Amino acid sequence: MGVRLRLIALLFSVSLVLTGCVTTDGRPVNESRAVVDYMNLAKGYLQEGYSERAVKPLERALEIEPDSPGVHGMLGMAYQRQGEDRLAEKAFNRALSIDPDASDIRNNFGAFLFSKSRLKETYRQFELASQDVSYSQSSRTFENMGVVALRLGKLELAAEHFTRALRLNSNLPRANLELAAIYQGEGNLYKGWQHYQAFDESAEQSARSLLLGIELATANGAHGKAASYGLRLERLYPGSVELKQYR
Repeated sequence: MGVRLRLIALLFSVSLVLTGCVTTDGRPVNESRAVVDYMNLAKGYLQEGYSERAVKPLERALEIEPDSPGVHGMLGMAYQRQGEDRLAEKAFNRALSIDPDASDIRNNFGAFLFSKSRLKETYRQFELASQDVSYSQSSRTFENMGVVALRLGKLELAAEHFTRALRLNSNLPRANLELAAIYQGEGNLYKGWQHYQAFDESAEQSARSLLLGIELATANGAHGKAASYGLRLERLYPGSVELKQYR
């Protein structure tokens, strides 16, 4: 089923809920289902890049359930995609005022704040989300905290967060790459190489990561790997600063 047909199917299901079964005062019998369908429709629009179309079904959902943290949180994402920063922040704050324990919304709000370089506020949102031990994306939260700590220049704290993230989920390329760089900077080249190899198994390479790989592989006597990374750097990033440094 194509994108257009999927969205039409979602819209049709919402229409059935709203018009096919109502109470005497005109409200849907199954209001919860209607809210879910509107959210699914909005989610479909967001996933396909139609952020402006996502707002209307979310507004309709709020007419049914004004205090739904999930709807307000998704509305924040829709406004963020549109560049409506004031409205996005208002929606995220409204969602969290209704449900302060909504870790997924805190993560999304943190990502929004990070995009605005509001690092201390970003860190606080991720920190609050990390306290939810039942949150299914805790590893990503700790990884996010590590990234923010790096931006704040707190390398030791960043290493703690990346290590915690990898304890929860060993398949996190960003955490492994950043730990490799941190350990290289500290002179622990063997440990840096271990994390780099874990990164190399599960992620696409950038110019930065390839140069780091060359340096760590060379330092650990893996000259074949170093040569391979060098060839890839020349082929994939011919005009990069990293290639000039390598040469």
